[in-house]
Amino acid sequence: MSKIDNEAFEWVARRHARGLGCAESAAFDAWYAADTRHQGAYVRAMAIYNAINLATVPQAAAPQADRPRRGFVKYAAMAACLAATAGAMNFSGLFEDKVLVTAKGEFRKVPLQDKSIATINGGSRIEVEFTSRERKIDLQKGEAWFEVAKDKSKPFIVSAGDARIRAVGTAFSVRRFAQGAEVLVTEGTVEVWSKGRTSQRRQLTAGERAFLEPEASAISITRQPSEVNRKLAWREGQLILKNQTLSDAVADFNRYSPKTIVIADAALGSKRLFGQYKLDAPELFAKDVSTVLAVPVTITADTIFIGR
Repeated sequence: MSKIDNEAFEWVARRHARGLGCAESAAFDAWYAADTRHQGAYVRAMAIYNAINLATVPQAAAPQADRPRRGFVKYAAMAACLAATAGAMNFSGLFEDKVLVTAKGEFRKVPLQDKSIATINGGSRIEVEFTSRERKIDLQKGEAWFEVAKDKSKPFIVSAGDARIRAVGTAFSVRRFAQGAEVLVTEGTVEVWSKGRTSQRRQLTAGERAFLEPEASAISITRQPSEVNRKLAWREGQLILKNQTLSDAVADFNRYSPKTIVIADAALGSKRLFGQYKLDAPELFAKDVSTVLAVPVTITADTIFIGR
């Protein structure tokens, strides 16, 4: 690999392993802006990182902060091989895609043209429009987590129905529901409001959650750092249950699993559960439910029935 490619890999690994401090962020911004070759190398490194990250998601043994860098080391030969041929590849699509779509159970981690990153959950659709004055994301369905590059001159605004979320240099997720949108903040501060109600703008900081309903007279904000982390465990291919109902757990699994889980006995839906599962392991979840609740489970080719 070239010196520039090595530098790009190092920036990507460092950013995702532990984040960048203020001095490092300034150094990265200077490096990125200094040469268009740096920008191309960074996009290539991000693309390779995404491929490696998706390939290693099920391996949950390493601590979260350590896993990206270990993946880079473990797959260094793969990265070198990909980088050697990257010059012949066209990465412009990462910058030019206006519509990003994921199928059920599919995850995408997409670097945007401003150095922000969108991690898109399964069954989602977003439209991207960057202008000279603002960066606009329209979440039409599903969920996405955004790591926003700092640029005070161009606000980063996500729309989800009537909900509006504005951020500069922060990280947050937005999930769209039929009755509104949920916002979870993992870093920095975001501003939220509903369309036509700009006077009711509220600010959220890291560890806070808000749900924006179209006709609500006020925006409800709660501080729930552990719940924010639990809800975003899908980024690591995990589903974490901490006193969730069986109905809620099944609904979450059905967002990802190729096999549909059905609660055959409606009375079981309110039972509370604890546990941690891989998103692609619905059978294991069902068997644990069978043991804990002492109910039968029937598994067919495309459906899992819990209860009689």
